[in-house]
Amino acid sequence: METAKESIVAAYLQLLFEKSFEELAVKEIVQKAGISRSTFYLHFADKYELMDEVRRKLNDRFLSFYEMDYQWGKPITLHLCEHIFKYRSFYELEFAEADAIQKLSDKLAAHLQEVFQDPDYALFASYGTIGYLVFWVRNGYAMSPAVAAEKLLKIGLTNWTKVLDAKLDGIER
Repeated sequence: METAKESIVAAYLQLLFEKSFEELAVKEIVQKAGISRSTFYLHFADKYELMDEVRRKLNDRFLSFYEMDYQWGKPITLHLCEHIFKYRSFYELEFAEADAIQKLSDKLAAHLQEVFQDPDYALFASYGTIGYLVFWVRNGYAMSPAVAAEKLLKIGLTNWTKVLDAKLDGIER
């Protein structure tokens, strides 16, 4: 059975499909969740605290995919894209804000730094990944999560030196 807090979060995420965050009122969230206003305020001071909680949880989940091993049977990029698509009402809002994009990119870079022990690679991989995902979201998910994940994985695994050398071989040096 869903707790009141889980009901509030689920209602909030559903309502983001219908309205912008600015237009959304606590009254609508509690109606959708089927709870009283006092129950909402037991869990959250206001809709901004709710947004911060959702952001923290979804960002933590996003980062957790980098801790998985490949025994799950699918690449990290597919987990990421499916996660973003599942919570698209949140990520459409999140990826509309430059500050939120930068914060998530910085968190991912710090996380990748721990994994790869290479700050330059971590920074490049983080901003490239988030940038690609932002592009995908802002373009209305023109590709399925599986296709976006496959392309993101291909970019991440490409040896760009070989690609550049092959292109330069076709041009007189």
